[in-house]
Amino acid sequence: MTTKRAISYIRASTNEDKQKHSHDIQREVINAFASRHCYELEQEFSEYHSGTDDNRPEFRKALAYAAEHDCYIIIYRLDRCARTLTAFSIINDVLHRMRFVDMGDIEPNLMLVGVMLTVAAQESINTSVRLKATIKHLKESNPNLKWGNHNLFAEHGSKAIAVRKSNASKFNDYIKKIVADLRLAGYGSLESQVARLNSLGITTRRGKQFNYHSLYRVIERT
Repeated sequence: MTTKRAISYIRASTNEDKQKHSHDIQREVINAFASRHCYELEQEFSEYHSGTDDNRPEFRKALAYAAEHDCYIIIYRLDRCARTLTAFSIINDVLHRMRFVDMGDIEPNLMLVGVMLTVAAQESINTSVRLKATIKHLKESNPNLKWGNHNLFAEHGSKAIAVRKSNASKFNDYIKKIVADLRLAGYGSLESQVARLNSLGITTRRGKQFNYHSLYRVIERT
C-alpha cells in the first residue's frame, strides 16, 4: 500500500503543568492511527492554546504547511482542531486534507463537521456559563465565603462529602478517557494500560502507581 505524507496537529487548552499528559496521549493515538493507515508523519505542530482562538500560531502553521506541501493533517478529534463556528471558514479549503482519528480514515463530511463544530462551540459556551453561575450563586448565598476554606468538612459536613464524591467521579472519568485513548493507541490489555499510565506518571487519587486491581476498579465504576 502506498504511504501517504502527513503532519500532525496536537492541542491542549491550558498549559503543560495542568495538562501534562494530553500531548503525549494524543501523540500516541495519532502515531498508531498513522501506522495503521499508512501515513508517514513528517512534522508535528503542537501548542497549548484555547480552541476558541482561531488565530493559534501552530494551528495556522499546520494549515499552511499542509497546503504548501500537499499532505494530510492528522488530528485526534475535531475539538482539538477548533471550538468555534468561525473556524469552519478557515478549515473549509483544507478539509479534504484532514483526518480525525475518532472519525476513521475518511474525508470528513462537510455537514457532520459543521454540526460537530456547533456542538463544540456550544459546549465551550456552556462551560463558561456554568462556572460564572456557580461563582455568582456561591457569592450571593454567602458573601463572607472564604475561598480555599481548610475547615470545609467541619463547617459544611454533607456538602464536603458531596464535593469529595464529585471529585472522585471526575477523576474516574478522566482516567477512563485516558484508557480509551490508550486503547486507540494499541494498548489493548489492562496490564499494558497500567504500565503506560505508570510510565507517564499518572497516579491514583492517592498519588500511588496504578496496579491491575486499582485500574480495574476505576474502569468498572459508573
